[in-house]
Amino acid sequence: MTGTWLVTSREFTERLRSRAFLISNGAILALIILGLTLPMLLGGDDAIRVGTVGEEAAEVGRFALTQQAAFDAEVELVYLADRDAAEQALEDGSVDVALLDTNTALADGTLGARLESLLANASNAIGVDRALADAGLDPQERASLFAIERLSVEQLDERDGIDLFDPSVVIVYGAVFVLYGLLAVYGQWVAQGIVEEKQSRVVEVLLSSVRPTELLTGKVLGLGGLGLAQILLLTGVASGGLLLTDVVEVPAAAWTALALVIPWYIVGFLLYATLFAMAGSVVSRVEDLQSAVMPVIIVLVFALFGAQFALNDPTGTIATAAGLIPLTAPIVQPILFALGVASWWQTLLALTLAIGAIAVMLPISARIYRGGVLRTRGRVAFRDAWGSRSG
Repeated sequence: MTGTWLVTSREFTERLRSRAFLISNGAILALIILGLTLPMLLGGDDAIRVGTVGEEAAEVGRFALTQQAAFDAEVELVYLADRDAAEQALEDGSVDVALLDTNTALADGTLGARLESLLANASNAIGVDRALADAGLDPQERASLFAIERLSVEQLDERDGIDLFDPSVVIVYGAVFVLYGLLAVYGQWVAQGIVEEKQSRVVEVLLSSVRPTELLTGKVLGLGGLGLAQILLLTGVASGGLLLTDVVEVPAAAWTALALVIPWYIVGFLLYATLFAMAGSVVSRVEDLQSAVMPVIIVLVFALFGAQFALNDPTGTIATAAGLIPLTAPIVQPILFALGVASWWQTLLALTLAIGAIAVMLPISARIYRGGVLRTRGRVAFRDAWGSRSG
């Protein structure tokens, strides 16, 4: 255990102190901060343009104007002749939402919780006001008017895919893309570290003090811990910036899906680290490493394609399967959860399958590593590394 801890500490600190690591993280953090502050610096008209069709809808709109400060919103009313005019206004972008009557809004995409709450509040307030003004209501009927009725939102048209500009999709897909990059980078660092130690013969010195399994475990834990610290830092800065700047309104589902990226990174890294470790164990030169890890990179790219399928057809067979297969689930499953397609039991099932795959792959990777780590001449066949009794 002491040997594993020493290797873990060495891998963590060496990569942490490297200039390339510090510069790349500084650049990523600068991009995140720029993305959060740029909309505020540019300013512009943030008024929500609400179209109204008819006097009833206009009355709701006027009440919403009186309540906009309480909902931290700025509303601008646009009067429209009929539903056709409302649909045209939505299509050309002259309004953000159109009220058809006191309880129905027409939208071309998601409204956002704040705007929907504002309009629902105005709609219910108008209904109560009218009823109270009506003289023949008994107390029971008047009391029933205070029950809040949810605003019914009709979409302008039915779409086969997902609104790519929905905050839930943008935020979670961005986090998943970062996750994909970290799995690729840190996984290759595992393979690169193994090959560099073999090529320089440092591994022979290390193995005089620690066992091969301890060396491999320490390498995986050290780099995995550094990657976990990095993703916690990036998601923490991004989440804090979103909360403080209020650049976009983040739905609750997006926060939950964003939190799930952390356990999926841990599971995903352990899965791919075993594959990268096997690839690095069978080559002896850094020049040969790229061809050795290419099959693993291809699997990762397929996982990213699976995320694209999940965006275009979240209930399709490909997206469903990719959300459960251990090697693609870390990239696809957070997207499905953010879209509301995957339930908690499906997410837990995918995590269970991935953990099961790790339990199977770890001893295989350890055996390949033990069989190939001391073979420093040429490329070793997986069968030969598997059959070796070294270590």
